[in-house]
Amino acid sequence: MTPPLTPTASASAAPLPGGVWRRRLPGLGLAAGLAVASYWLATLPGLKVVGPLTVALLIGIALRSAMGLPGTLTEGTRYSARTVLRLGIVLMGARLDFGLVAKVGPRVLLLALAVIVGGILGIRWVTKRFGVPEKLGTLLAVGTSICGASAVVAASSVTRAEEEDTTLAVGLCGILGTVGVLFYVFVGPLLGLSTAQLAILSGATLHEVAQVMAAAFTWGTSAGDLGTLVKLTRVVLLAPALVVLGFASGAGGKVRYSWKEPPIPWFVMGFLAVGVLGSVGVLPAAARAGLSTASVFLMVMAMAAMGLGTHVSLIRRAGMRVVYAGLAGFAGLALSAWGLMRLLSIQ
Repeated sequence: MTPPLTPTASASAAPLPGGVWRRRLPGLGLAAGLAVASYWLATLPGLKVVGPLTVALLIGIALRSAMGLPGTLTEGTRYSARTVLRLGIVLMGARLDFGLVAKVGPRVLLLALAVIVGGILGIRWVTKRFGVPEKLGTLLAVGTSICGASAVVAASSVTRAEEEDTTLAVGLCGILGTVGVLFYVFVGPLLGLSTAQLAILSGATLHEVAQVMAAAFTWGTSAGDLGTLVKLTRVVLLAPALVVLGFASGAGGKVRYSWKEPPIPWFVMGFLAVGVLGSVGVLPAAARAGLSTASVFLMVMAMAAMGLGTHVSLIRRAGMRVVYAGLAGFAGLALSAWGLMRLLSIQ
C-alpha cells in the first residue's frame, strides 16, 4: 500500500512571505515611531543643529541601553538598518542638482573639490596615526569632508562597514559639527573674514546642511544662502565620491565583482539615476521634494534601527582616540579650507 503523501521537512520549514513580513513589522514599526519622535525632538532649540539623523541614533542607543532589544524586534530593525537605509540613499538622489556646480563659480567649486579630496585623504591619514580602524577612519573622513551623517551611511554600505562603525561615525559627525557651529558663530567674526568668507568657510567645512544654515544665517540672509549653496555643492559631489569608494573598497582583488555585486553598488547607481533625472527636469519639483522628504525619513528610520542594535560597550571600546582623531581631522579641514580661500582669493 502506498503511504500517504506528507510534506517534506524542507517544504514545511520554508517561511511564507507573509510570515517574513509579520516578523519584520514590529521592528519596522518601532523604527518608524522613533523616526517621528526624532523629527519632533530635532525641532527643539538644543537639538536643531544636530538634526534628526543623529537624534534618532542617540534615542536608539538610549533605548537599547535601558531596555535591551527583544527578539521580536530584531528582524525588523536589521531590515531597517540595511534595506530601508539603501532605499533612502536611492531616493536621496532627488536632493542632487548638478546645475549647482555651474552656479557657484569655478573658484568655489575648486574649493569644494579640494576640501573633499584633501579631506578624505588627510583625515584618513590622521585616523591611522591615532590607531582608528580602517573602515571607521574612512567613514569619519567621508562624513567630515562631504555631508555628515548622510555621507557616512551611504559610504558604510559602499565600503561594507560594520554597523557599530557607522554608529560611531554618525554620532561623532553630529557632535563635531555642533562644536564647529559654535566656533564659527562666536569666534568666526574675530578672524578678520568678511561675512561672505565666513559663510563659504561654513559651507565648505561643516558636516550637516542644518549646521551650515545655523551658522551662516547668523550673518544675514545673503550669507545664509551662500553658505547653503556651497554646502549643497559638496552634497552633489557625494555622488562621484561614492563611485570612487566603490572601486577603492575592492582594490587589490579583495572583492570579486559580479552582476549581483558590481564595483558600484546598485543603490549608488539608483542614487545617481534619480539625481540625473531631477537635474535634467524629468522629475518635477514637487516630486523631487516628496522623494527628498521620504529619503530623509527612511534614513532616520535606519539610524534609529542602528542605535537599537548598538551596545554601549562598543562605543566604550572604541576609546577617546576616535574622538581625538575626528576633532583633529575637522580642525585640519577647516584650516586647509581657510588657506585655500586665501590662495584662491575668494572674497
